Amino acid sequence: MREDTLEKLRQISQPRTFAKDEYICYEGQPGNEMYIILVGSIGVFLTSAIGTLTQVATMNEGDFFGEMAIFDNLPRSASCIALKNTVAVAITQENLEEFLEACPDIAKSMLESMSGRIRKMNDDLYKNSRFVKNRKIPKFAIPREYGQRHIIKEPYTDPKYITEYRQPCPICGKTVIVKDLKRNILETRKMDLDCRMSYVMCEPMWHEIISCPHCYYTNHYLKFFSINNFEYEEVKTVLREEYTPIIMKNRELRGAFDNLVLHYLQAIHVNEKINPQANALIGGMWRNLYWLAKDSDDMGFASYCAKMAVEKFKKAFEENQIFDEISKTSTALSLASLLSFCGETKSIMQYIDIATESPDVRIRECALRVKERIMQMLEKK
Repeated sequence: MREDTLEKLRQISQPRTFAKDEYICYEGQPGNEMYIILVGSIGVFLTSAIGTLTQVATMNEGDFFGEMAIFDNLPRSASCIALKNTVAVAITQENLEEFLEACPDIAKSMLESMSGRIRKMNDDLYKNSRFVKNRKIPKFAIPREYGQRHIIKEPYTDPKYITEYRQPCPICGKTVIVKDLKRNILETRKMDLDCRMSYVMCEPMWHEIISCPHCYYTNHYLKFFSINNFEYEEVKTVLREEYTPIIMKNRELRGAFDNLVLHYLQAIHVNEKINPQANALIGGMWRNLYWLAKDSDDMGFASYCAKMAVEKFKKAFEENQIFDEISKTSTALSLASLLSFCGETKSIMQYIDIATESPDVRIRECALRVKERIMQMLEKK
């Protein structure tokens, strides 16, 4: 970047310094500013299906990111983390006009980038709205397979893994305290053969759902702030007519675990209503409920959740909805495990073979061990 451009940017906005491994923005979190890198580099990360971070891009001096946020306060599509000590300037609505005048070359690149993204967003919204209008789903209800009132406490989370921020709820506008996980510093303990990750002093499944304490709107943290005008009235109606009566019933008798399960069920139902083509996301929530049900020895509910997860994950594979290889191969391994739990052995090897091609050595090793066990079982038959 030319020195005169650097100087103009410094005059427009006070440069900010980010230490190595520091989050600049979180995936799913609303934003109201874009950044231009003056010194250093940042990594662009997406959350994989097993909760780990997958780096999808690197940005260096002169690059910009987060440009959509300054116009529409849109949720971030990825997490950006400093790969080394980095200095960047923030462009907001307040200094946008000054930036456009002072740095026309960067502004032109920014607008070109935004144009393509807006076209894609409009296309996705149009397709989803047509799909939703022609689809009916049952009213929200707690599955009869779920044995409520479990005496399970929320597991301890080391505060160093948590960052808190306050945002207005996209439905009622009141303040919601959101706790984001610093996934880049989570300490992995082990990976189970079904791709469930265990961490030191943290259980991410307890932090993946956000619920507004005022209006009870609940969703996965990646989707909570993504409600658009088309979906707004639909969600408000469901909250008023379906969720609130069930939430208020026997509220004082539910502990932390039962509330967590209820929040997951709400988040699944919301996405079935307004985001029904997100089979991988919905399947992942059913899989989490399956793991949580097994933790609580509620095997009837575990069986129900496993079947629901299998249905969604199969659709995700059939419709090629899983794009990054870590998510694809980890989901395949989880699906094989879920099929085994449900007693469906017909297509297990198809998904095991996908998992054995994973770029993640842990997933490959788990898949090969599962494949060996299955082959031994088949030989005995």
